[in-house]
Amino acid sequence: MKNHSGLKVLLNIVFVLLIFGILGFVIKNSLGDILVQLAQTPLLVLLGVILCGSLYILVEGENLKTMAGTFTKGFTTIDGSFAMCYAAFYRLVTFGAGTLIAEVNFYHRKGLRISQGVGVTALHMIMYKVVLLSWAVISLVMQFVFFHSEKPKIIWLVLFAMVVTFLIIAGLLSLTLSLNLQVWSVKLANKLFKSAKIRGMVDKVNIQVYSLREAVDSILQVRPLIYRIYFLNMLKVAFWFVIPYLVLRGDHPQLGFFLSFGLTSFAVILAGSIPTPAGIGSFEFVYLLLFSPIVGTVDAASSMLLYRFASYVWPFLIGLIYFLVDKRRAIHSELKEIKEEPTKE
Repeated sequence: MKNHSGLKVLLNIVFVLLIFGILGFVIKNSLGDILVQLAQTPLLVLLGVILCGSLYILVEGENLKTMAGTFTKGFTTIDGSFAMCYAAFYRLVTFGAGTLIAEVNFYHRKGLRISQGVGVTALHMIMYKVVLLSWAVISLVMQFVFFHSEKPKIIWLVLFAMVVTFLIIAGLLSLTLSLNLQVWSVKLANKLFKSAKIRGMVDKVNIQVYSLREAVDSILQVRPLIYRIYFLNMLKVAFWFVIPYLVLRGDHPQLGFFLSFGLTSFAVILAGSIPTPAGIGSFEFVYLLLFSPIVGTVDAASSMLLYRFASYVWPFLIGLIYFLVDKRRAIHSELKEIKEEPTKE
């Protein structure tokens, strides 16, 4: 038992050291430009960017509390904020691969069943896509005359991104809510696999999928709740979308608020339609493509780096602190168990 506790302490320490190794690599190769830009940004603008990023995290916390709170009353807004930042931390250190797993794991540690955690994560993803589509439609309607006269090709690109986003939303809803799809999948699996062991595994997966569908459906059935979730998602995204205007308005008065907001919403929805790890490279390309003709490449790149800081690095830093405190608590608890074991004998 003592050896087992000692091994857990060692594994936790090795894991923390591995994370720091990955962070060193990421900072050197990905975050260096952002850190340089932070040093060159006026303090007032930087504080505004941090405020917008923080408000996003707080509203996201309330959003996740609203969803996860349907399954456990002890889930708070602060828990929701840390859930977002914890997932953002793993998003960076796993290059996007561990984001969803980290989020589900956080919910599970707060008392939700795995199927409920997956349900909240799936609905979280769906609602994010829904509000991206909503803001893109609103922005296109408001700025249609400008884009039709100045950048008509962008209209077709945005319409393409809207269609792709709509199909993603429809696909996610079908996977999580469609009973017919679930029954069809089970029938197909039964036809393809005759082994009793494999069919038993299929049955277990089917039970989990059924629980997932019940979890998502239980939230969607409460209309005031889904309206609140939609409003919170619209609000949180708005805090990110105002950042480019906040950064650029001083040097580029010709860049109106609604134009900047619309270009940012287009950049995000277009980036989500181009599959790359964590959507980083695609966002940078589209953002510069949209903003450079209006404010110049240098200022467009500067504003993009600050947007990346607020939406990507700031949540990660909070998630890093949460991770370190959590690991410190785990190591301290395991060391305490080791010290107490001789007295138990």
